[in-house]
Amino acid sequence: MRKVNARIIKSTSVSKSSTSTAIKDETNAFGDMIEPLYRPVDLIEMSKESTVIPQCVDAYKQNIAGFGFGLQYKEDDTKVDETFEMKAEWERVKDILQFFNFDKPFKDVWAEAIVHREQTGNGYIEIIRDGTGLPAEAENMEPEYVKVSKLGDPVEVTIWRNSKQFKRKKKFRRYLQEINGSKVWFKAFGDPRKMSWKTGQYGDDIPPEEEANEILHLKIGSGAYGEPRWISQSPHMSGSRKAEILNLNYFDQGRHVPMAILVKNGLLTDESVKQLEEYASNLNGVDHAHKWLVLEVEGLDEGITEDEKTKVDIEMKSLADILQGDALFQTYDDNSRMKQQSAFRLPDIFVGRSRDFNRATADKAREITEEQVFQPERESLAFILNNVLLEPYNLQHVEVFFEGPDISDSEDKAKMLTVYNQIGGVSPNDVRDDVGKILGKTVEPFEDEGAKIPLSLRQQQTGSTFPIALQKGASPSSEIVNVLKDLRDVLEGMQRGTN
Repeated sequence: MRKVNARIIKSTSVSKSSTSTAIKDETNAFGDMIEPLYRPVDLIEMSKESTVIPQCVDAYKQNIAGFGFGLQYKEDDTKVDETFEMKAEWERVKDILQFFNFDKPFKDVWAEAIVHREQTGNGYIEIIRDGTGLPAEAENMEPEYVKVSKLGDPVEVTIWRNSKQFKRKKKFRRYLQEINGSKVWFKAFGDPRKMSWKTGQYGDDIPPEEEANEILHLKIGSGAYGEPRWISQSPHMSGSRKAEILNLNYFDQGRHVPMAILVKNGLLTDESVKQLEEYASNLNGVDHAHKWLVLEVEGLDEGITEDEKTKVDIEMKSLADILQGDALFQTYDDNSRMKQQSAFRLPDIFVGRSRDFNRATADKAREITEEQVFQPERESLAFILNNVLLEPYNLQHVEVFFEGPDISDSEDKAKMLTVYNQIGGVSPNDVRDDVGKILGKTVEPFEDEGAKIPLSLRQQQTGSTFPIALQKGASPSSEIVNVLKDLRDVLEGMQRGTN
């Protein structure tokens, strides 16, 4: 038997770090505060001067937050009957969202934050808590006036997720708003410490009226500041802007000289020379375009007497080939627009350019963009809304989500329902939601238990005849197809009549 030498090593207790140990790059810090790599005021100006960025930002605003909020029960609660506690929490969350801001809908608060985030990479929402310490009010803050500090020392926080309590160590930043020399300090949302809005210092003896509010920071990226998604396209944006200015200056300062007048064997009169000098010195702007210039010419002396003059030859030479065309850099501007637009991953139809689309390509573009761009953004913001902003409420049954557009096609649904009905898989209540969408109103399900059973299966169980009279010799499947097609035509006709 082979011998194995074993050595016993005395174990020691090892304490694992309870917070992140990754190094944060904050080389732009000046003292405790960090200077942004790009000035927000410059980013806002650049985005507004672009020929396509404002449309892209507006598309993000409308398609992410523009459809409002919806409420739904959490996945585990959808499998049970609604209880009194579930109904009470549902109404409570409705009130929270309705009264989070008294000047505008809560969705507009998020929409404005999205605009700021897409323009500068940062959206700031001031959160105000009520007397019980729960978030009760939200206000937007202009990003050009806010600065961010370095990460502070780790602080123990209590986090609620799915009715479970967790203890974690977390680092927080401070925020400074400065306008015309006036300074106000804010702490990061979720920071449990008391901080003075006057000094930015933490302390337990800070009076309630001096306690700082919190900031919910929505940003693109993981740094102290976010960066707009179009930042890599800034050279194209600058070039496109200069091309637009050059074209504009042509109408204000451009030279309109459509032809040259050549005179042979003659001299211009003194009046013509003076007129030509005045014409040339004022030859700019649209008011001087396409005007006539009349010149008087005298022939040279040829004979003994002064009455004999040479024959004057006047030639007009076109200069149209050296004039500026309809628009300089038009191809460059189109390429620049497409590059800026690609940073947002948006098709042309979302920025008002729909000349190359038909219904099929437009529907497909909407479907892909909804799936790849807008829906992921909504889910990301919904996570922040439920698990960060509303986390202090410790909601157990209800969660909030961002509503989206209905991009389904009623005709495709009718075809699908026809197939399902042929195989006996559709009950009357199954199609109530789709019927409501076609009619444009909420349609409640039938209360009868039999409405939850497919008609063909119910007929087999009860042995009763099909409720719709069948024509003699017609098979049930073909009759169902015809009835559903007629129903589809009627509903679509009603929808067109209401539009």
